[in-house]
Amino acid sequence: MLVYLDQNYASRIAKYLLGLPHNEVFGFFWRELKAGAAEGRFLSPPSPFHVLELHGGYLLPTFRSLFAEVSGGYWVRPWQEVVRRQAERGGLALADLLTRRGRWDRPADLAPLWDLLDWELEGSFFQRAAAAAEAVSRLLGLGPAGAGLPFVRVLARLLAFRSLQTRRRERLADLVDLAMAATVRPYADALGTDRFLREALARLGYGQAVFSGRAAEVRRFADWLRMRRDEAHGQSLSRSQEPTPGDADRL
Repeated sequence: MLVYLDQNYASRIAKYLLGLPHNEVFGFFWRELKAGAAEGRFLSPPSPFHVLELHGGYLLPTFRSLFAEVSGGYWVRPWQEVVRRQAERGGLALADLLTRRGRWDRPADLAPLWDLLDWELEGSFFQRAAAAAEAVSRLLGLGPAGAGLPFVRVLARLLAFRSLQTRRRERLADLVDLAMAATVRPYADALGTDRFLREALARLGYGQAVFSGRAAEVRRFADWLRMRRDEAHGQSLSRSQEPTPGDADRL
């Protein structure tokens, strides 16, 4: 199962591992994620979005070590590669998201998307989403079919949702969050992110197994991981107890 942790989640885990206060609840989550990764149940890769937001700061060494334990050596591809591969394939495949060639000195390049948050969308939510999808497809040179790509669909709906939040203050980090969600949400089985993005994804129909960094939700996320591990163990046990043709001959 692919479990993606955004900068908020990964930073809180890193701070817990460094012994910084007020991050204890992330210790419960980390133990479940680490145990499941060791069993081969979970895969949690870093991405160029993490590199962009870290800026080479003091958490970088801890990021490197924690993701080394849960990534299986995989990275999320740059979002441009994911979009290109979606367009070439005409569908979804995990190979279009994951690579073993990521690096901690290669941040996400959001320059092609800088103007997205300044767009003035009008009309109903559906009209705004359709206009945003068409504009993103044109901006990225994807052609008429581009509006139907998973990346474009998720990004357009998030842009439409955000455009209706008139009381929300402008945040440069919003662009990173929206691009990240558009890249990984179509593939991820679970996602840890901030409260705004969790609410947005839930209201847009993409909220299954999305958890915010509030303490209660972090515990829910840890419980979710534990339940997935228990289910996998139960299935493995059931298979190991199934009779084989040789067993029938001995009865």
